[in-house]
Amino acid sequence: MLKDTKVILEDEAPTYDDISESFVFQIHRMKRAIFKHSNFLMNDAGVNLQLEQLPIIMILQRRNLSQRELSDITMRDKSSILRSVNALEKKGIVEVRKDTSDKRKNILNLSLDGMNLAKNIRALMKKSEDEVLSVFTNKERALALKTLRGYADRLEKL
Repeated sequence: MLKDTKVILEDEAPTYDDISESFVFQIHRMKRAIFKHSNFLMNDAGVNLQLEQLPIIMILQRRNLSQRELSDITMRDKSSILRSVNALEKKGIVEVRKDTSDKRKNILNLSLDGMNLAKNIRALMKKSEDEVLSVFTNKERALALKTLRGYADRLEKL
């Protein structure tokens, strides 16, 4: 039995106004706006991918990794990585092979099509970031990046 539990009365439940004033809600709004614009640019360029698949492609462009290493680098759980990898493999973007020294590990690498796509995506993401951040002055951009990086660094230590 749970002790010290409190039933939240209807008049005590958080309202939209309460939630919309939260830090997390504002971060979510920013993420949604950036993702929406990035998705528009990618779809317009004929790139049919989910945004959560992009880091996988960009990371594998640099080097081949195991699924676990990719999970660690992206800070995503293994099942989420597996879903993305399976989708990318079906599209012929990622190739999966068994590690020669440890058959339990799958090594991931980009196919030739995947490498070409990664180059295209890099240019699209640069364009997207420039367009999204164009609503800020250079000084505001620099300050925002410094502030967000500091927040992220501190939050990762929790």
